Amino acid sequence: MFRLLNRTFGLLTLVIGAVALIAVLNNVVVYAESAAVDETQQNGPEANLKYLFAVFFLVWAFFFGYTFFLSRRLKEMKSEVAILKKIISEKE
Repeated sequence: MFRLLNRTFGLLTLVIGAVALIAVLNNVVVYAESAAVDETQQNGPEANLKYLFAVFFLVWAFFFGYTFFLSRRLKEMKSEVAILKKIISEKE
């Protein structure tokens, strides 16, 4: 039960971190009446770089988090197999 709670807490922390990162990167407030940038800059290739960076960061964070999760699970499984081998050898 605590493993599930720990995973859920880790996922929640990742989501909150992603939202905070997007909030920091999107620090420009634009109102409907005012134009923050020219239309040429708004449609240019640099217009969405902050979102591209945020998604890039999230994908790599997810990848490393999942790799870490798999390595921990593999370590737990190896220890369980060792315990089972020990129990079988004691019964014989």
